[in-house]
Amino acid sequence: MQAGDVLATYADTSDLRKMVGFAPGTPLNEGVIKFADWFQMHHAKMFLQC
Repeated sequence: MQAGDVLATYADTSDLRKMVGFAPGTPLNEGVIKFADWFQMHHAKMFLQC
């Protein structure tokens, strides 16, 4: 960690829920893994061409 870094932050999504009726239901760590898997499946050709 660098000076000034925070140990943890938490998003307050209550305004999002009020404005658009959406509340995220996937924990961040699970969502990042799912996104990485999806990205690799759909964009693997781009990386294989390098």
